[in-house]
Amino acid sequence: MTSDGEAWRRQRVMAQPAFQAKQIQQYAATMVADIAGLISGWQPGETRDIHHDMMRLTLQIVTKTLFDADVNDKEGSIGKDLEAAMAYYANPLAMWPAWRHVPTPTNLRFRRTLRRLNGVIFNMIHERRASGTAGRGDLLSRLLVAEDEEGRKMSDAELRDQLITLFLAGHETTALTLSYTFYLLAQNPEAESTLQAELDRVLGGRLPTVADVPELRYTEWVIKESMRIYPPAWTIGREALEDCEIGGYAIPKGSQLLMAQWVVQRDPRFWPEPDRFNPSRWNDESTKNLPRCAYFPFGDGPRICIGISFAMMEAVLILAAIAQRFRLELVPGQTLRLVPSVTLRPRDGIKMIVRERKGSRSAVQESSALKPAEYAQV
Repeated sequence: MTSDGEAWRRQRVMAQPAFQAKQIQQYAATMVADIAGLISGWQPGETRDIHHDMMRLTLQIVTKTLFDADVNDKEGSIGKDLEAAMAYYANPLAMWPAWRHVPTPTNLRFRRTLRRLNGVIFNMIHERRASGTAGRGDLLSRLLVAEDEEGRKMSDAELRDQLITLFLAGHETTALTLSYTFYLLAQNPEAESTLQAELDRVLGGRLPTVADVPELRYTEWVIKESMRIYPPAWTIGREALEDCEIGGYAIPKGSQLLMAQWVVQRDPRFWPEPDRFNPSRWNDESTKNLPRCAYFPFGDGPRICIGISFAMMEAVLILAAIAQRFRLELVPGQTLRLVPSVTLRPRDGIKMIVRERKGSRSAVQESSALKPAEYAQV
């Protein structure tokens, strides 16, 4: 994510085969097993922080699929270090390179966090090099054997950079997507009913498999609509390589440009009733014929997210497995405060009450338990 030019192109080409559809589909069973483990401990009537649960679940999944390992994280140390690393960038000063070298308590904590994360990842790289990759299908093994056009493989440092990016991107963004999805479903009983009808028809009470994903069309629309309203990656940046003109504005070479999914994906020029959660819009011709980048939660262009297929399959499987068994109701009196860090995060989590679905579920309370989203003060 942080490399440019030829260095980026070389690594992208080397990593791409590990993200082909047939490779990604092999991870579905791991995902479903971890989902089943999570919800087996849920009790009807209890209150849970769904954001915390989704973060823990996606961390388990990405650890297994990236490293074919179960990281000893009983105390949440790995998750806490990832949380601390992302939270660091909520401070605007973190964007100033000179400030990062000042030995403030915040910077010193951040350096300790990175040392711990580096230690975990380098240990896994060294252990896998020593034990070999034969018969292993995890992403680390695939990256270890990947070669560029000249037959060169990735160095330990390059592998570390790829893995920490995949660790973060494959963990937090999916967790945020699912957190906001359950938040939106709880406020939109009609969409929730349509979703549950599809799950009953396709799954009939069993856990989903990768073969079910193409049939879970409305489930996918729910995920896509959630990412439209609350994009986990809420803005991305690019640098102008040459002088150019965009929309009548002169853009000098070297300019840093920001493109905000949060703004564009709520633009009424492209989205009728842009603030309305309406998954069915994804079946409309107007949505199918949107101009390019009217919707870009995964970015676009040559650097579009390499893990789109992984993330969408994971999100659909998790939503399907949970929503066919449980309804999640918002705890009244909360205020959803969003933190625009590298990702768009709920500052105080999202508290929800677990309700088990019966043969005929009761109507979902239509009143919104959460107030309209407001950005938290950074």
